[in-house]
Amino acid sequence: MKFNIALVVILLAAGNTQSQTTVPIPLSLEGTTFDLMVQHGTSEIFPGIQTNTIGYNGTQLGPTLILKKGETVTLNVHNQLGDTTTVHWHGLHIAPSNDGSPHNPILAGENWSPSFKVLDHASTYWYHPHPHGKTLNQVVKGAAGFIIVRDEEEAAINLPRTYGVDDVPLVFQWKTFGTDKQIVEMDELDNEVLVNGVLRGATLNLPAQVVRLRLLNGSSHRYFDFGFANNLIFNQIGGDGGLLDVPVSMSKLILSPGERAEILVDLTGKEGQTLTLRQFGSLLPQGYPGGMMMNMGGGNNMMGPLDDTDFDLMTISVTAPTSNPVTNIPATLVSNAPLSQTGATPRSLTMTAQPMMSMTNFFLNGLKFDMGNINFTVEQGKTEVWTLTNQTMMAHPFHLHGNSFWVVSVNGSAPSANMKGRKDVITVPPMNGNIKIVVQYDDFSDPDMPYMYHCHILSHEDNGMMGQFLVTAPSSNTEDLVNNKLVFYPNPSSKTLFFEMDNSTSEGVICQVIDALGQVVLEQSIEVLNGKGSIETGFMSIGSYAVRVLSRSKTYSGIFVKN
Repeated sequence: MKFNIALVVILLAAGNTQSQTTVPIPLSLEGTTFDLMVQHGTSEIFPGIQTNTIGYNGTQLGPTLILKKGETVTLNVHNQLGDTTTVHWHGLHIAPSNDGSPHNPILAGENWSPSFKVLDHASTYWYHPHPHGKTLNQVVKGAAGFIIVRDEEEAAINLPRTYGVDDVPLVFQWKTFGTDKQIVEMDELDNEVLVNGVLRGATLNLPAQVVRLRLLNGSSHRYFDFGFANNLIFNQIGGDGGLLDVPVSMSKLILSPGERAEILVDLTGKEGQTLTLRQFGSLLPQGYPGGMMMNMGGGNNMMGPLDDTDFDLMTISVTAPTSNPVTNIPATLVSNAPLSQTGATPRSLTMTAQPMMSMTNFFLNGLKFDMGNINFTVEQGKTEVWTLTNQTMMAHPFHLHGNSFWVVSVNGSAPSANMKGRKDVITVPPMNGNIKIVVQYDDFSDPDMPYMYHCHILSHEDNGMMGQFLVTAPSSNTEDLVNNKLVFYPNPSSKTLFFEMDNSTSEGVICQVIDALGQVVLEQSIEVLNGKGSIETGFMSIGSYAVRVLSRSKTYSGIFVKN
């Protein structure tokens, strides 16, 4: 394993001997075998006070893991927390057995050593705990680290890539501190922001040339709207899962919890100057945590002390350029080829609250997460278009495990230019906001181990705003689907529809009911006994519906009429 350590330089103000806080650069690790120990510690976040924290190979946060596409890596995780944890490799395209979901627990004192081939495109990913019901508790204490994937396509572009010098990872985290300056394991009333584990307002030295900042919103709850105090224009070159086609020029950038972006900032000719990176909370859309929340009932609108305000995040002090600086923004980057929607299977997920105006109690398709319940199955290699609808009063960042997706539309319109690359987190706007994504799980299947999907506001996730699905192996039979017919009775049906498959199997299956518009109106796990099962249809509107039953080996289909 190769170790790289970025030097921490103490800055002295002119004519003043008092040192300023610098933004620390995480240690980086390279190679094919990595050792991580997750452990408790204390960190001096506030002067003279030791705050209890959690870190990997240290007291807070963790080392940056630098991986190369095509190599097989092994990650040895040692759990010294005294409690169960997991490590989720957020954004990586890996099998569910390696994903680090709640189904991959690491018990106290035990080790976990997943090994996999790196299939991902060059981009910025991250890792963090994901035990169900405890994710917030461990992440807000500081358990998180960066993953950087490099590949040959990215290496051919003239981009900054000297780690810690002109290529810098920056994790921004909202946190709640009590009067004793200890981290409170909650997120509703966040009252501080950390940058790479130190209080906002610290200074980062960057050379007078084009620099690359890898931005991660590692918060549990709130959004950031990044921008410079002088409206300096910067260029976004990458999102969650890879580079964009071309750099996208902007002065503001919104990132939801769990979301990443790579930006280029041209500091050429600015040696000796300072710039201020700010949070523009007053510009966040209403209903986005960190900005102005909606308050339609006159009750608690979940506003924190820094919400809907603008404040400084960090200062950039521009130093002399390096010996071989990048001084130009490339005109083009990579050529992305989004998945085609032709012939894709439709799927719908609706976000709701109970009661309707609740700001804390959320559901996906009317359900809370159940470790024993598989919500649906996806066939390996099949393309699906997911429609995400948010009927609640706040925005929800939707995260999909084990793969990237492409954004098809946002509230019925084409996505903005900086959202047209591979993504694994997407904000679903409040008040009937609508997102369409297209995804294909083409490399891995597992009959028992699921992938997760959930809101990446960690208190929502821990409270059950999460689901899971299996990726099943491609159908191995050569029968045309039309031969795997379902027989219905009574048909038309008014309340209960019985069906019979063309075999005598007894097993759990996934049943989908699809209306004439192609929307999935019902999707549930049911037990089939001797090839027979039933579904309730009383809630459905009058009309014709298609039914798809997904067993372990075949897909069955048929049409029935609801009267």
